[in-house]
Amino acid sequence: MNGRSEALQASAVVAGPERFVDTVRFPLTQLASDEGQALVARCRVQLAAEGACVLESFLLPDAAAAARAELEGRLAEAFYCTKSHNPYLAEDDPLRPADHPRNRPQVSDLGALADDLIPDGVLRQLYRWDALQAFIAALLEVPRLYPYADPLGSLNLNIFQPGQQLGWHYDNADWAITLMLQPAEAGGVYEYVPWIRKPDDENYGAVAAILDGDDNGVRRLAMGEGALVLFRGRYSLHRVTPVEGSRPRLVAVFSYDTEPGVMLTEHNRELFYGRTR
Repeated sequence: MNGRSEALQASAVVAGPERFVDTVRFPLTQLASDEGQALVARCRVQLAAEGACVLESFLLPDAAAAARAELEGRLAEAFYCTKSHNPYLAEDDPLRPADHPRNRPQVSDLGALADDLIPDGVLRQLYRWDALQAFIAALLEVPRLYPYADPLGSLNLNIFQPGQQLGWHYDNADWAITLMLQPAEAGGVYEYVPWIRKPDDENYGAVAAILDGDDNGVRRLAMGEGALVLFRGRYSLHRVTPVEGSRPRLVAVFSYDTEPGVMLTEHNRELFYGRTR
């Protein structure tokens, strides 16, 4: 019997969120075991070297299909917006020229389904799963993670309709955790340049080259259906290329912090979801 068959069989008799996950390949409920420790060590090495860790087929196929079915009736309620921003997601720097990386406009357009519109199904059970939080904390080498307390920004679904994209940018957070529910038919490629920036060196020359179209050093992150991704976006410039084809690209975003009770500002809620509550 192969590993996938074992995982599918096991999922039929497990009642918790682990029934959605290929726990044969990803033994999150047994992190102290040799297999669990080997998984953590392997992911830490990948994260340190590449700025990203991808667990392909983390979610079982039936669970990915169930999550999409649960969300289907809610997609029309997503908030869509188009934003022009620089790669630093900050105010432009008036002391620098318009073609400086700090001031180079990028375009991002997508839909966001806020936490309060996501049903209590596959995604929410995974998001609240203690074993998943413990696993991610182990990868990040922090004592513990806490789900956001924000009523809109805790668990989200990002929706990229055909033609939509994310422009080049750095994240303000140290890490991002996503779960691919539906890749695009074409396009929608996650491109990034790992560790192009350092705390003491913005490396503006290399950033300018990327913005000018130089793909030297650009990596493309393959994410199939059900892939769990941990990404270090504060120091790795990244984007999502325009989605092509007829179906949207659907990505769940799990927001955690090392401190409990984290909330977004009302300004950010208005910006991301078109409302404050």
